[in-house]
Amino acid sequence: MVAFLVRRGVQMLLSLWAALTLVFVAVTQLPGDPVRALFGFTPPPPEIYAAIEAQFHLDEPLLVQYLLYLGDVVTGDLGRAFPLDPYGDAGAGPLVSETVLATAPVSAVIVLGALLVQSVVGVVAGALATSGRQLGAGVYTVSLLLVSTPVLVAAYLLRTVLGVELGWFPLTGAGGGPLTYVLPVLALAALSTGYVALLTRAELTETLASPFVHAARARGLRTRRIVAVHALKPALIPVVTFVAANVSQLFVGLLVVEGIFGMPGLGGTLFEAIRDRDRSLLVGLVTVVMATVIVANAVADVAAAALDPRITLAPRT
Repeated sequence: MVAFLVRRGVQMLLSLWAALTLVFVAVTQLPGDPVRALFGFTPPPPEIYAAIEAQFHLDEPLLVQYLLYLGDVVTGDLGRAFPLDPYGDAGAGPLVSETVLATAPVSAVIVLGALLVQSVVGVVAGALATSGRQLGAGVYTVSLLLVSTPVLVAAYLLRTVLGVELGWFPLTGAGGGPLTYVLPVLALAALSTGYVALLTRAELTETLASPFVHAARARGLRTRRIVAVHALKPALIPVVTFVAANVSQLFVGLLVVEGIFGMPGLGGTLFEAIRDRDRSLLVGLVTVVMATVIVANAVADVAAAALDPRITLAPRT
């Protein structure tokens, strides 16, 4: 197990390095001049333009910028966003780390809530679907409906029905307490919950046809005990993998959900950075998101190994 964890740790670091490199190249190759865009239609004074370029090392060769970027990430320094007043101090932009710390808690609650909902509800629904034909058909139908509903549609439906028509939950902002997060979490989790339910149902159906399950039935064990104690554990391995891989899609949906419900999180800030062409803020935010996704997948690998020891004992190819 120790060797397995070491291998996964090295793979995680290599994946993180590759992701950071991809982020840097993608953002730096965006068309247009990000400094020039700060001034709108007014040509910037040469001395102010040069000061902003020097502050963000944009006058350096691309390789030097890349090495400086990696050095900052290693030390935990995400740099500064572009100055709010380009005619003022070139270094007066807000710290990217402060922006992340201010917005990440909102996004973390929404994403973790969506992960919890899709994992618990999806697994329970998928497990119940194997206990009877009628219940299985109902779960299958609802799951297909959920996977066919985009996040945008789910968010507007929940907002209209539960927020506007029934008035059960606040509509916008994060200042309304825990109830404010209910609709964004449900909207973000809806599609994934359907996938998890279908995947759990399919894996459990296959597992219940295994020889060890027939042996358990022959010993007189009840179906519920067989599912909960014996069959569910191996069936959860692909589910755990899917949930971890789906973290990146949740961050994509976060852009939509936070926009519709007016939540001041990473998604809205990332959209503003793209709109304002704030390269420094954009690189910092995407770096945090990519690192989170890679760590989530590494944790999923460890969880899958805990569920099935064969993963750690399998020979390396």
